[in-house]
Amino acid sequence: MARPIEAVKDINESKDLWKIVVRCKHLWTVTSASKKEHIEMILVDSELDTIQVIVPPFLVSKFKEQLAVGCSYVMQNFKMSNNNFSFKSTNHSFKLVFCGSTSVKKAELPDIPMNYLNILHLDAIVEGKIQYNILVDILGGVTEISQTQINADNKKSKVVFSITDNRSEVQCTLWGLRRLNEGFL
Repeated sequence: MARPIEAVKDINESKDLWKIVVRCKHLWTVTSASKKEHIEMILVDSELDTIQVIVPPFLVSKFKEQLAVGCSYVMQNFKMSNNNFSFKSTNHSFKLVFCGSTSVKKAELPDIPMNYLNILHLDAIVEGKIQYNILVDILGGVTEISQTQINADNKKSKVVFSITDNRSEVQCTLWGLRRLNEGFL
């Protein structure tokens, strides 16, 4: 008997056998100091709830070619972990960690928006009405780049800039960009 599809908002530590239908909203790779690479993603379901997912280094080669931003999937079998990072990609209490029995099947799921953004107005940042440790989507234009700095040892950079949405202006800092000199900013 097939397991029922469950909502992202219902995911908790009570079991590892969850089955969800989701779209990949964001995907990035992280390389540790020991040169091990893992994948992190933010998934969104049809109710627009999001959750962070980690593909550990030993499974990257198994899943790297299957996963892409904008694609929708039926996924099942994960390890649960508390979302206790200092800086979080979502406000969900838990994150999912792929394991050897995790199943990922690409599926056409038109009920999940292709380009879902939960845009936060800059006013909320200026007025302190946000959780400062959670990643947010903002929309605005860069008005000034006030500082760029490149570490000669690892080529990572720091960029300080101002962004506006025509109501408020916020100063931002991006850390760790590797290709600043190749036109990424």
